[in-house]
Amino acid sequence: MTRSSRSGRFRRSISFAALGLSALLAVSACGSSSDAGSGGGSGEFTYWSMWQEKEPQAQVIKAAIDSFTKDTGVKVNVQWHGREVMKKLTPSLRTKAAADLVDQSMNQLGNGLANAGQSADLTFVYNLEVPGEGKKVSEVIPAKYVDYLKDKDGKPFMVPYEVTGEGIWFNAKENPTEQPKTWDDFLKLLDAAKAKGVAPLALDADNTGVAKYWPLLTLIRAFGSEGVQKLASDRSGAAWDDPKVLATLTKVEQLVKGGYFAPGYNSGQYPAQQNLWAQNKAAYILQGSWVTSETKTYAASGFEYSSVQLPQIEGGDDAVGVNFFGFGIPKTAEHGDAAGKFVAYFLNKSRLEGISTKADNITPRSDIAAPPALTSLAKSFQEKSVYPSGAALGLKFGGWESTAFQPVAQSLMQGKASAADFVSQVKAKSVEFWKTQG
Repeated sequence: MTRSSRSGRFRRSISFAALGLSALLAVSACGSSSDAGSGGGSGEFTYWSMWQEKEPQAQVIKAAIDSFTKDTGVKVNVQWHGREVMKKLTPSLRTKAAADLVDQSMNQLGNGLANAGQSADLTFVYNLEVPGEGKKVSEVIPAKYVDYLKDKDGKPFMVPYEVTGEGIWFNAKENPTEQPKTWDDFLKLLDAAKAKGVAPLALDADNTGVAKYWPLLTLIRAFGSEGVQKLASDRSGAAWDDPKVLATLTKVEQLVKGGYFAPGYNSGQYPAQQNLWAQNKAAYILQGSWVTSETKTYAASGFEYSSVQLPQIEGGDDAVGVNFFGFGIPKTAEHGDAAGKFVAYFLNKSRLEGISTKADNITPRSDIAAPPALTSLAKSFQEKSVYPSGAALGLKFGGWESTAFQPVAQSLMQGKASAADFVSQVKAKSVEFWKTQG
């Protein structure tokens, strides 16, 4: 997955008898006006995709569409709209959705469909059998993922086909690294890199989305994702006065003041620093999993991608952040029944594994091996508890993150604000933000 991909970089016959009653129930669940009531179901549906047609994910999905139509006779009218797909779809949602199926990230589908009250309840899709496997969709998608893909009423609004996340990435050949257990352990890794004459950390601080990682993920390591949500949602701002908040952010400030970031990190232009890292001129980078695909053409010969997570801080959380890309069905979709059948069809292992083998990304199925560059991250997904990437701040609290947090986080990372400045400024901006929300 490339950065443009996120905010970046998919034959067997389906048995309608196996779908049975679940497929018929999908009609009412999606508000379909198709002829499914007669037992035949919709003969076609419209799918608007976030991918451009030549992208690897699009090629994997297109192959599945072709075989789905061949196996079922259901026609798929697919349009490759790219990243602005939800913006294009939104005007049609309240009457009759222009598309019966759409894909995007957890935040995009959550805000565009679920939070707007425009998402179909996808319980019926999770109850469908994955053709050719004798298992339901709910049996191949881990429950710990689905827990974060539900609306305020507890109904799933999304079925994922791709999983991404963040980590501290490194070249395992140059810097073999075990998971640090404490912040002091982490500093020892950075000091060891310094001792070898290598810049410990790369950071494209001009990019607000990248710069926010350090203060945000460090806070999550200290307070957990729910603790950070409480900080963000405190309308009084008083939660930011907790001494542990300042103590945690002081650790980040010390990285900046301690010269741990590569020269030029706060004056260059993204992605200069991550490319520098891929050429072994910096030991580590805190970045999303797309960094592996974004840097592979620049990476030093034999570069072996691996990752660990930031350590817990003072008994905090060691869960791993996950983000999802996948399917949603608008509540006003006319042919949601057929769209749901395609989703179940695509999740068959033989079709979904193309997301790993051809698109170089992790799938939600634990029985599909991750691409080699992402094996370490996939292992952490399976072995650890997970939380929604970024503590789901963008999904739960609208513009709070972009308004109150990101600009100050960037100032901290660029050395323009101290940890104390950060706390006071985010507190003030939070109070101001929540006043505007009524």
